[in-house]
Amino acid sequence: MIWKIAFRNLVKNARRSVTTALAIGVGGVAALLLGGFVTSIWFGVQTSIIQEQGNLQVYREGYLEYGAANPEDYTILDWTAAAEAILSDPGLAEEITVLTPRIDLVGIAGNAQTGNSQTFVGRGIVPQDIDRMRQWDGWHIGDAAPATGLAGAGPDSVIVGIGMARLLGVCEALAVEGCTDRPVPAADADAGGEGADYADLVAGDAELAAIAEGGPGKPVLNLMAATSDGVPNIVRATIDAAQPQSVRALDNAFVMMSFDEAQRLLYGDRPEATALMIQVADPDRADAVKARIQEVLDTAGLGLVAYHFTEVDPTFGRIFGMFGFIFVVVSTVLAIVIVFTIVNTVSMNIVERVKEIGTIRAIGFRRSFVRRMFLAESALTGLFGAAIAVSLAAGLAAFVNAAAVQWTPPSNATPLTVRLMVLENPLLAGSVALALTLIAVVASILPTFRASRLNIVESLQRA
Repeated sequence: MIWKIAFRNLVKNARRSVTTALAIGVGGVAALLLGGFVTSIWFGVQTSIIQEQGNLQVYREGYLEYGAANPEDYTILDWTAAAEAILSDPGLAEEITVLTPRIDLVGIAGNAQTGNSQTFVGRGIVPQDIDRMRQWDGWHIGDAAPATGLAGAGPDSVIVGIGMARLLGVCEALAVEGCTDRPVPAADADAGGEGADYADLVAGDAELAAIAEGGPGKPVLNLMAATSDGVPNIVRATIDAAQPQSVRALDNAFVMMSFDEAQRLLYGDRPEATALMIQVADPDRADAVKARIQEVLDTAGLGLVAYHFTEVDPTFGRIFGMFGFIFVVVSTVLAIVIVFTIVNTVSMNIVERVKEIGTIRAIGFRRSFVRRMFLAESALTGLFGAAIAVSLAAGLAAFVNAAAVQWTPPSNATPLTVRLMVLENPLLAGSVALALTLIAVVASILPTFRASRLNIVESLQRA
């Protein structure tokens, strides 16, 4: 009966009820839209990282702590044995979609045609494996990263960052949009004889002559790095394309090459690698797969450690932590505004209904009935406001999602499509709706208790 009376009271005071419900709904819409965006950050950024690095990565024990100072002492000595040990486990073979090696290297890159050189940060990958990884969509959000571009290229082809292309002076040769080569000073242009002398010096060595001269077509890059034995080695590569990287410092030095080329440059024929990248079909099973992989590696005695990508790269935690903090702050401010709105509305409602309260008490209803009646009205108002919030937020989210607006997270080189995942996150929608209802009820407790304590005679006289 109390809910029926409360509903009739809301209908009787329709204008105030609608205004209050709308105030609650607007606050809820803001929270839901921001929460939907944070949800898309959670799934979208993770997806982009997993597409590039895998859910899990395997390193030699101690690499994350000490490998940066001396990476050659912390390489995986036989990555094929580790891969076979992992994939030979029947349970892991079903869970893993891609297992691929990676080589990280640094050295000096030079373009003999332009005379420019630059230190480089290289990555040796198996192009076909990475292209498969970039199609991963474990949460079904519809994001797929572009292919590396190396799968159909020659074995000596490389991809460089746009900044690297600019520093090497190959933007024009690669026809890179928005990239211009450094203007050549007149003094440098007149000093062409030195280049000829250099060519004469290496003319007697066929391989060095080919490196110096390059060739027609795409620009040639000479990559020099120290082998694992400390001996300098050099290979010639063809720059196939330039692609943007997420960090300017990396963009200015990035070179991506085939795994075989990187292996030839650093290790020769030895099956060494920096890491194994592992992509799991079901992201919710990543921790379980990691634990099982570690058991297999320990049993094989390979001295390797499996890590979740968040343990290797803290970028995701920082990005999500920032947006999560923003969501908490905004939601708190909205909750405070809603509380004051409810308190003001209920207080005004009580002032205008003093005679009604006195009459209810005079005909024999207890104070608890008055309290329950006003609390029920507030709860219904909160429910109506929550319904408005969810409906409006779902409509606005559908509109924004259809617009396919894009943004580039700090960890990405390529943009992501903005999604407001409101209904896709039922926990968010349900939590916000419940919070709005509870806020409406809690905010009305104090004025409701004041209403229940009004003196019957005074209430009738004041009216």
